[in-house]
Amino acid sequence: MNSPETTPAITPEVTTAMEIVTFKLKSDTDPQQWLDAQAAVNEFVMAQPGFYYRSLSCDDTDTWFDIIYWQDMAKAKAAGDAFMESAAGQAICPLIEMESCTLRHMTAITEAMICEGNAEAEAPAA
Repeated sequence: MNSPETTPAITPEVTTAMEIVTFKLKSDTDPQQWLDAQAAVNEFVMAQPGFYYRSLSCDDTDTWFDIIYWQDMAKAKAAGDAFMESAAGQAICPLIEMESCTLRHMTAITEAMICEGNAEAEAPAA
């Protein structure tokens, strides 16, 4: 059982916002066109203030997960608004079944990360 001395603190200083978008592609979307469009999306998000990280994945039900980490909620929402007006946004939105699309924003409660260059050196021994 955790005592107050051993319970990890959840700090109010954490402001990282996560944007999680789930969706399916339209049945007539060319997979290569979709993948080619991702370079422009990455370029767009990397140019936005407060951008930390983006990943795009697809599960075995053909549901896509676009997860982006931002410095804070205000920057996440501002980037989302700008994306819808951007060339990248206008290129990919017609490829998505908009009825399947869900967008969630949330603030991280706690965070942990190992940087690429230090992953082996910092990982605990098995």
